[in-house]
Parts: sequence; C-alpha cells; structure tokens
Amino acid sequence: GYDTGILLYDPITRDKKPLVLQSGRVVKWYSCGPTVYDSTHVGHACSYVRTDIMRRILNRFFDLDVVLLMGVTDVDDKIINRARELGVTYEAHARKYEREFREDLENLGVLPPTLFMRVSEHIDAILAFCSALKDKGFAYATPDGSLYFELAKCPEYAVFRTPGSVGDEDVKASGKRDARDFALWKGAKPGEPRWEAPWGSGRPGWHIECSAMASTVFGSSFDIHSGGRDLAFPHHENELAQSRCYHGVSTWVNHWLHTGQVHVCGPDGKPTKMAKSLGNAMPLRQFLETHSANVFRMFCLQKPYKADVLLTPDALQGAESSLQALNDFCGNASAYVRGQVPTAGIVASELYTLLEQTRSKLRNAFADDLDYPVAVSSVLHLASHINATLQAPSKDISHFTHNDVGRAAVAACLEFITDFFRNLGLELAMAPAHSVASSSSTLVRVLDDAVAFRTAVRNHALEIKDKVLLQACDVLRGQLESEGVKVKDRKMNSTWEFIDDATIKTRGK
Repeated sequence: GYDTGILLYDPITRDKKPLVLQSGRVVKWYSCGPTVYDSTHVGHACSYVRTDIMRRILNRFFDLDVVLLMGVTDVDDKIINRARELGVTYEAHARKYEREFREDLENLGVLPPTLFMRVSEHIDAILAFCSALKDKGFAYATPDGSLYFELAKCPEYAVFRTPGSVGDEDVKASGKRDARDFALWKGAKPGEPRWEAPWGSGRPGWHIECSAMASTVFGSSFDIHSGGRDLAFPHHENELAQSRCYHGVSTWVNHWLHTGQVHVCGPDGKPTKMAKSLGNAMPLRQFLETHSANVFRMFCLQKPYKADVLLTPDALQGAESSLQALNDFCGNASAYVRGQVPTAGIVASELYTLLEQTRSKLRNAFADDLDYPVAVSSVLHLASHINATLQAPSKDISHFTHNDVGRAAVAACLEFITDFFRNLGLELAMAPAHSVASSSSTLVRVLDDAVAFRTAVRNHALEIKDKVLLQACDVLRGQLESEGVKVKDRKMNSTWEFIDDATIKTRGK
C-alpha cells in the first residue's frame, strides 16, 4: 500500500499506527451519517465539522484523493414514531430532515460527501448481506420474522467496549439465544414500513445498514471509518463483528476515527454530554443565529478530534478573538504590502526563516494523528508576530520605500496564512489585495479613492481642529463599516479592509 507518512490513533490497540492506503493515494472513507428524525444539534455539528477538517487535511495538505461515503438512516424507530405523532408518512418526515441536514452542512462549510446513500434505497444490498450471514451460520431467524446475529459464533467481540457502555441487550425479544445478540432484521409490526425477506417481512436493523452500504461501494475492506465516539459501542462494534464474518476477514477497517463529544455545564456546574435525551441539546440553527460558522469552526479547531469539548461562552469568545486577530492581521499585512503603512521593523530574512519553521511544524503536527490544534497554534503565532511588528511604531519613516524587501516577505506569509485557514474551511475577512471573491477591481479602486479623500479631509480637520469635519469623517467610517468595509485610522494615514457578514451582525447586536 501507499504509506502517507501519517500516524493515526487506533482505538482498538490504543496506540498510533501508520496510515497505509490500499489503492495508491486514494482514501476510501465511510462516515456514519444522521438518523433524520429531527433537527441537527451542536453536538452533531461538531462531529461533522471535525470530520470535515480531517478530510481537508488529507486532501489539501497531503494531496490525497478522498472518496467519502456517508450513509443516512431514513428508516428507523425514531423516524417512524415521530412521523406517526405528526400524522405524516415516514418518507416525508425523513426527507424533510435530510434536506435540513444537507443545508446545515453547507451553512457550516462542510464539503459534501462524495457519495450520499440512503438506507431505503439499498434494501436489496442489506437483504443480500443478511442472507449471506444466515447461510454461513452466523445468523438465525425468530418466530416474529426477525433475524439476529449470533455473537457466540463471532471470534472477537467488545474491542470498543468500555466500562459503562450499553449494548443491545434485550432479553424480552422472543426467540433470542443470547441477550447480547443484535437484530439484523426486525420483524414487521402493524403500521410500519416493511419489505419481504425469506425469513419474514420487516425492515433492517440499525447496524447492518452501514456494513451493507460500505461493502457495496468499497468491498471487503477500506481505509477509514468515522463517527462520534458514542457510536463506537455498540454500533461500530456490531458493524465490525458482522462484516468480519460476512467477508471472512480479520481486518474490515484499517482505521477507526472517533470524534469526541460536546459537553455543556449542567445545573450543578459539572460538564454533561449534550444530547437530545438529556434535554440540553442546542439546535444548530438557533446557535448560528448568534454565532458565525467561522467562529464554530475555530471553536472545533481548538481541541484534538478525539477530545471532548466544553461549549461555554468563554470558549466561543476565545474562538471569536482568534478570528478577529487573524482578520486584523490580514488587514494590517495587506495594507503594508500595498504600500499604505510604513514600517522599518520587518526583517525579511528572519520572516522567511519563521515561515519555513511554521510550515515544518504544521506538517509534523498533521502527521501526528492529524493534530490540527498544534498546527493552528503555530500559524496563529506567525500571524501574531508579524502583526505586532507591523503595529510597532516606526522610528524612521524615510526607510520605507516601495522596493522594501520586507513587503515580499509579508506578502508570502499573508498568502501562506490565508491559504492555510482556507484549506481548513475558514474564510477570513480578506483584505482588499486578496478579496477576489467579494470585490471587483473597480470596487477596490473606488474604495481606495474614497478612503484617500476621507484621509485628506480628516488630516486637514485635525490640523485646523474642525470638529464638524471630524464628525463627518466618523459618520462616513461608520457607514462604510455597516456595509462591510472597515476603515482604520492611523497617524497620518487610513487603511481599509472587508469584514464578513457575521462580524457586522455581531457588532450590530
């Protein structure tokens, strides 16, 4: 296989092992998607954003082609029960929340999966998988038309189980040989969707769906399987057991990636997992009314993918502050590169050295279990260093010329930093020199002229101490900011930069 040079944590051995791909530079990746019975909450969103970050790292920083298959459960107890309560069909209910989920991913800047597979459209593949397990002696039927996987015949089980984790033990189910045996197929019940099967009509069990759909696309083994850590047991455990037996392999998935969970402070002040069942789940759309997708992604970037994260106002403020510092850097650096800000503090050779050191640090961090918080920290340090230098008072403005070699070094760092965050899915409030998407060259020239005219008026007003003119300059600055253009007044000069809609919304609160 192809050795990517990346080490990934293995939750089975609890150690790191090399990511070696089966098919050249292609990453075959299955991601557990949603059960579409209700709106996405912040806990779900964090898992999908973290998965998106890891996918982007493999693709953008290691030049790997990622084929990401996401399975969506659109036939399930929760969907059926909720649809019945609302008096709608299960299909209509599932489609409504599937559409909402896809919109949520887009709003979060999550890249769409390469393939999006619904359970309801792959019943034949699921039936074939079930039949093969029964024919091989790993499954048995019960009088109610259900089919169960017989765990006693599975050589290895509970590799993901941890103390306190709960499995599918249902001793009430009639005909089960062992309380731990889980349903591959659920016998039909009145008023529920059903499909015909040799052992009785019914519908798929939860775990079989992912195994069948992943096997349909990737065959007997693939590179990465991801999902929230709460899915490790029993869901991934049961997937692994039935897939090993179906394919006759010891290794079905080379790497399991389990993302940590979002916690919130409970009434007693102690961190508690965010979950709908606990009544503390914040709907994503409600969250995005007061926070931008950029702030949420920066929040997700603060902790390793395996770690639990505590959602607090302080943590979100920290993410917002980091973004603001980056946007300030972009504005200051762009103004310097464009010749608007004189400074004698930039030493080009030192900056190029720091840039290469940062590049090396982030590569090493990504290669070590995709450690993006360390990589982000090193890039933020580079931006902070340059920003502090640019804002330091210049001792001798006469040293500044349009041929200043420092401008090339700052331009290189600006390009590197904005590309780095764009590749991780963060769009910075770009400075005019890089704002191709948000402006035309004509708009840039008009704003340049307008700000230059305002600067001339302001300098004259300061000289003659004309309060009316100064107030008019302040009003214009406020009007421009409300339209997404931030003007920064310096000693004898002014610069401008674009700010994003979320920043305008936040400042207008």
